[in-house]
Amino acid sequence: KRLQRPLFSTTLFLEHFIILTSFSILILLLTTIHYPMVLVDVIFLDIDGVLLPFGSAKKSRSQDEDYKCDDCIFPISTMHALTTILQKVGDISLTIKDTDNEQQTIRGNPVLVLSSTWRAQQEFITDILDSFKGYVAFMQLKKKQQQSEVQQIWKPHLDAFFDLVDPCYHATRHDEIFSWVRDNEKGKNRSNNDSSKKRKRRTPQELECTATMVDFQVRSWIALDDEDLVNVEEDRVEKKAIPHAVKTESSVGLTLQDVDLGVKLLEDQMNTFYQLT
Repeated sequence: KRLQRPLFSTTLFLEHFIILTSFSILILLLTTIHYPMVLVDVIFLDIDGVLLPFGSAKKSRSQDEDYKCDDCIFPISTMHALTTILQKVGDISLTIKDTDNEQQTIRGNPVLVLSSTWRAQQEFITDILDSFKGYVAFMQLKKKQQQSEVQQIWKPHLDAFFDLVDPCYHATRHDEIFSWVRDNEKGKNRSNNDSSKKRKRRTPQELECTATMVDFQVRSWIALDDEDLVNVEEDRVEKKAIPHAVKTESSVGLTLQDVDLGVKLLEDQMNTFYQLT
């Protein structure tokens, strides 16, 4: 009788062994590679009372033909202010020495995190992002010489927010923001962030409306808000919020004076981060 052919020849076994070994080595390399940590300067953004004023001042200014554009639900004045803070933070330049004692220039890296109650509704978030795009288009038509500049400033922020404050967590604005900071300030992997015990996975709103980035670390942060992050409640004063809080006037919204304060607070934190004087 003819001998039966073995099910697996030696050659076939070696081929499978090599493939599995190579795959295991690849997995090991991918899990041990340390990707560069992206340092971000976070701007927590409220909407009502910041980008969208309410009250008497808003009504008195509504006669201004430049008050708003058709495709943007926010006044041009507050959008100008937000554009200015994004530009000025991006223009921050610090000189530090690296590990080889060589001088290195550090630039600001502003990102927007939505802290407004608008974060709880997908359609509201879409309205905000559409208004950002409408503002950029409006500025391109109105001031063609600034077309490339405005577009460049807004390009990283038009399609999605960097992140949202947890839409499922509702407390004082102070507590909501500081909860996000605690969960993220020391650097997290955005694709698998299970550091928070409150929630083990990101909500659909966050997945759809936030940018994708692997690793980041909060270098500095401010909160643009008409709520008081320092005098939170009666008999509750949170002094730790002072270096981060930019309180706007609800009826006016974000102003260039608020912008100057916000840029200074971020730059001071960046200097502290790098231990510069």
